[in-house]
Amino acid sequence: MAIADDILAQLDAGTLNQIAAQIGLDPDKVKGVIQDSLPALLGGMEKNVQSNEGAASLASALGDHAQANPLGDIGGLVSGVLGSGILDKVFGGAAPNVSGAIAQNKDGVSGVDVQKILAIVAPIVMAYLAKRLTSDGQADPAVVKDEVQKASTEAKAGSPDIGSILGGLLGGK
Repeated sequence: MAIADDILAQLDAGTLNQIAAQIGLDPDKVKGVIQDSLPALLGGMEKNVQSNEGAASLASALGDHAQANPLGDIGGLVSGVLGSGILDKVFGGAAPNVSGAIAQNKDGVSGVDVQKILAIVAPIVMAYLAKRLTSDGQADPAVVKDEVQKASTEAKAGSPDIGSILGGLLGGK
C-alpha cells in the first residue's frame, strides 16, 4: 500500500467528521481534499529533498516528529499552528497557489478551506513519515530522500491531474 493510502486509512469517519465540523465542510468533501492534498504535500517534500541540505533538514524535522501523535489531539491539530509552519517549509510562499489549484477541482471548496485542511494534514504526514523512517529519533537523509521521492511518485500517479497541476506550481516533476 502506498504511503498516501496508509495515511488516508488512519483517518476514520470520526476524525473526518471532526475536521469537517471545524472547517465547515461535508466530510466527503474533506476526504476528497485530503486525497488531493497528499500528492501536494509529498510533491513539495520531494522538491525539498533534491538537495542534500533539504534532505538533511527534512530528516532532522522527522526526528523532531518521531513521537508525535497528531490524531490524538484533533483540536490542537485543527488550530493549524503546527501545520502552518510545516506548509511554510514544504511550499515556501506557494501554499496559497497550491491550495487554489486543489480547490479548482472541488465544487464548494475554497482555497482557504484547502489551506486549512493542508495545515491539518501536514503534521499527520510528518508523523507518519517519522514513524516509518526514524530510529531512536534519527533519520538518514539519503533514506528520507529515497522514500519521499517514491511516496511522491506513487501519490501523483494516483492523482494525475493534481500531479500535473502541482508540477507546474512547484517547478518539479
